Amino acid sequence: MIDFEQEQMLENPEWCLVLRHYSQTQVQVKEQDPESDGWIIRQNEVEGVIAEHLPRIHGKLIAFDLLKFQIAGRDSGVFYKVTNSGNKMLPRLEKKLRKLLASPDAAEESDDQDDEIEQDYAKSA
Repeated sequence: MIDFEQEQMLENPEWCLVLRHYSQTQVQVKEQDPESDGWIIRQNEVEGVIAEHLPRIHGKLIAFDLLKFQIAGRDSGVFYKVTNSGNKMLPRLEKKLRKLLASPDAAEESDDQDDEIEQDYAKSA
């Protein structure tokens, strides 16, 4: 993930809440219907997020390739799905947010460790 995107996500916890909401909803739908394609109708309410912010948040998540959308039709509306990148990023973001809330210094140390791991991974690839 690009540092700018990660920084923006961490500076805007509401974005993480929306991404997590769609991810959890996808899991629930898949558990109820294993044949589901994972598309979720646009959510107009997400706990912890001001409803007026949702259109902009949806746009940012799409721009960062964390959420994708499809228009199902005039009567059905817009559907969203968390991308593979979004599913990979979400646990890492949540971990960093927890550390940041607990101790800003601990979050910086975690960033340094993550950078080292990513560099080692890049060398091995």
